[in-house]
Amino acid sequence: MRVLSLILSFVTLLALPGGASAGLLSAPGPNPNWTDMQKFEWYLGYMATAANTCGAYDEAQTLNTLARMSPYGSLGLGAVRGDGFAGPVCGRINNEVKELVADAKQIREYIEATYNCRGEGCYGQSLADWQFHECGDSLKNHFAILGVDYDDIRAVTMMNPNKLGSDADYLARVQFHSCQGSLYIDLTNQCVMEQTQTRGDCTIEGIKGY
Repeated sequence: MRVLSLILSFVTLLALPGGASAGLLSAPGPNPNWTDMQKFEWYLGYMATAANTCGAYDEAQTLNTLARMSPYGSLGLGAVRGDGFAGPVCGRINNEVKELVADAKQIREYIEATYNCRGEGCYGQSLADWQFHECGDSLKNHFAILGVDYDDIRAVTMMNPNKLGSDADYLARVQFHSCQGSLYIDLTNQCVMEQTQTRGDCTIEGIKGY
């Protein structure tokens, strides 16, 4: 798939001394601890804004749409600083965004598969969202074990256990569309489910109410 070679190409550029294609990156780049794919998503947002600055408006619109589908891409959208780039740099930016836009369909499909969403339904994700917590994947497995209907989940909030008198390392509060109340899940430092309870009028078979 050609998009994979693009990802490797752009991540290599980000690793160059001074940032992506020295002289192009006018702000701090993506977090070096992110995966290559997360850095690439950030770069989509960066290039969307850069393309708009350089006058490649159609390409910028396409990349903007893709970047907004990813929490990392959304961060990249705000990374460009200054009034513009020098002419030669804009020439390179416009060439690179054309390559990205040529693979827009594959990039969109990758983002949708990664974040389990579709189109505009992917917008608004934040790195503060529970899915990006270190226990996010474990929580999804715990929901399945508890028989929680994933479509019924309205919100998941990672809370401070101490404020609720819990000795857990992590505490997840799960709110539902179908009832007024919450499910609380205590988690260990390794994200193992330790204790569960419901509050309010939410009832789940096998889980004690508070």
